[in-house]
Amino acid sequence: MDSTPDESIYMDQDSVHPAHDDAGRSFLPPGFDSMEQYLSKLQEFLHQCEPITNLMIVDYFTTDSWETRMPQDWREAFESPQGKLSSLDLMELVSLGKLRDYKSSSAATHGGEQDASGPQDWPESLKAFVRMIKTLSINRTLDPDYSKFKDTLDIHLIPGMSPKKLHEVEILSGLMASYSKEHGIGSVIDLGAGQGYLSRVLAFQHQLCVLGVDSNTIQTCGAQTTQKRTEKLFVNKTRNKQNSAKKKEKKQAKAKDKDSKDTSKPKGQEQQQQQQQQQQATQDQTSTSSSSSALSAVPQETSSTACPVSEPTSTLSPCPTSMSAPPTSPRPEKPTSRPEEDESCKKISKKFKTEAGSSASGSDSGQAGTNKKPNSNSRKKKTKKINNSAKTTTPTIPTAPPTETSVCNGDSNMDPATKEAAETQGSTKAPMDSSNDPQMAQTPGSNFQLQHITHTITAATLPTLLKEHFPKISKPSTQHLSDHHGEEEHDVGRWTLCGLHACGDLTSNMVKLFLESSATCLFSVGCCYHWITERYDKDGHVVLDDGSHGFPLSSVFNARKAHLGDHAKMIACQSPERWLPYQKESEDAIHGHYFRALLHKLMVEKGLYPGPPAIAPVLGRMGKHRLKGFPHYLATALQRLKMPAEAITAEEAQRAYDTFLERDLYRIGIFWALRTMLGPLFEGMILLDRAMHLHETIMSRPNTKTASVQLVAGFDVVESPRNMVLIALKD
Repeated sequence: MDSTPDESIYMDQDSVHPAHDDAGRSFLPPGFDSMEQYLSKLQEFLHQCEPITNLMIVDYFTTDSWETRMPQDWREAFESPQGKLSSLDLMELVSLGKLRDYKSSSAATHGGEQDASGPQDWPESLKAFVRMIKTLSINRTLDPDYSKFKDTLDIHLIPGMSPKKLHEVEILSGLMASYSKEHGIGSVIDLGAGQGYLSRVLAFQHQLCVLGVDSNTIQTCGAQTTQKRTEKLFVNKTRNKQNSAKKKEKKQAKAKDKDSKDTSKPKGQEQQQQQQQQQQATQDQTSTSSSSSALSAVPQETSSTACPVSEPTSTLSPCPTSMSAPPTSPRPEKPTSRPEEDESCKKISKKFKTEAGSSASGSDSGQAGTNKKPNSNSRKKKTKKINNSAKTTTPTIPTAPPTETSVCNGDSNMDPATKEAAETQGSTKAPMDSSNDPQMAQTPGSNFQLQHITHTITAATLPTLLKEHFPKISKPSTQHLSDHHGEEEHDVGRWTLCGLHACGDLTSNMVKLFLESSATCLFSVGCCYHWITERYDKDGHVVLDDGSHGFPLSSVFNARKAHLGDHAKMIACQSPERWLPYQKESEDAIHGHYFRALLHKLMVEKGLYPGPPAIAPVLGRMGKHRLKGFPHYLATALQRLKMPAEAITAEEAQRAYDTFLERDLYRIGIFWALRTMLGPLFEGMILLDRAMHLHETIMSRPNTKTASVQLVAGFDVVESPRNMVLIALKD
């Protein structure tokens, strides 16, 4: 393994922002002048690492992997007293690329003297291995400028998101919103939308027209269900803001009008002023008694069912059946009140009589009684009755504020027949959404702006989806009217194609679709690299020639017949940066590999399963069974694989576990650590191939002054290991 200059360690942050350069050099780590040079060096290094790359940990015992795959000088160094790595040393090696000082181990000395029986330093080839991984790795450090998107999501959009998903959505949605504003983009297609977390933020918070597409019906149904709940929250939130603003405006206008009337009175209109004062007053202005003065201060803007007081005397008469207003009142005459109201008024009148009898001059309690709403209880009962009948209907999105003819507001202006008909109609009212509520159709996040469908998009079906789901922008036809029979051309405007952690070939197909479609911008974050299909086999022979492959896409990678293989694609999904921050979880994972390899060893020895080259059986998740010890783990595995439980006894299982634990658990940890360290290189090959394909295609077109292709570290790599965002913009 050749070493490279130590100064070529990490990429400079500016190098991830590509300009119009030759062969996408700005995608590369520093020290490389072209993609061809970088790819040549990368393939040469990975070829040397194949013994470690192509190891199946499950076959560790059955293939004697430590002796056959690990270089001898590496084995001696790792197992010498000076080179024995602690758990922390191993985590730092993987996450930081830090190979500790060879002689700093506490096990390296015996009685204060250094042990000279083993190697005196790490092998040069091992140190070169660590350096080369740093040199060939693309930058994966989050841009500090992206911290401005932290804690920016509306609280109504957060429920259901894990901390990892929240971190990803708030940054990616912020980036997309910034691009949309800068480049006049109004619509988004979210491929692989899943539960719709990103789609909802783009629609509800950033007011973009979004179509979420997923091939899984269960995911689509989940996204639609969550969308309905979010719609209710946002529609109510929007309307409450609007109503509050209207009330504030009315209050300000009323106060302003009152101030203007108080400051300037029209001359020669004293008689008109006196008439207005008489209409607003409800008691005799000429009374000089102290009780009359107290009652005269009570305003008459009470409930429509309150007992009218025509004259403030010490004795109150019973409430009349007819609730007519005094002749001087400017309000219209009230219809006959309901029986409940009459009964309430009688009760309040009786109370007034009692209070008046105890205070002949009109006490404060009599004054307070005038402000009381005698029919409030009956109103609540009536509203509760109506609301209970409405509970039998499907939950609906709140519509416009209650009007004067609304059933639920207890309006006394309606006659009983009209009210009864309205109640019957309200109990069978259809659910309201943006299709039958114009106000909701204009509300951010309504169905008009966010839709989820189950579909597999192709270049052939994309135009139809755009016409069906995106608002149309009408343009006068540039050709003669006779050519189009007077029709107009329709355009959906500028739109973005995006995918957050689109699995396997979906990201590759998204890149192809973006280049073939009218999309303006692309935001792509890939994952699940083990599902990627390849064009070439390990010998360079074409195995897929119909264009359906996911790797390689670019001409430069095709020219070298780049190949990954199943093991490399699995390693590309690893997360070396998480080993140190999650040390306990990393140790548990290594222990799990030891359990699985030991199980396979015993199964092969007992003749329950053939050894290599046969592929070991798949067990699925066994983490919780591992906690109960190896004998229980083995018994569960045999039952799951439908093998005889008595073939391996619990005593045999425990004896084998104790025998190999100290030596082979450490060795398996070394193997798994070295393989994981190669992960960023294999992932980098996939990402650079996609970026180069976009770069080659877009930059070869005319008028590319504003076009760009970027490969940026959009997320924190510890929080979200698949953190690289591919951004492309057409001119």
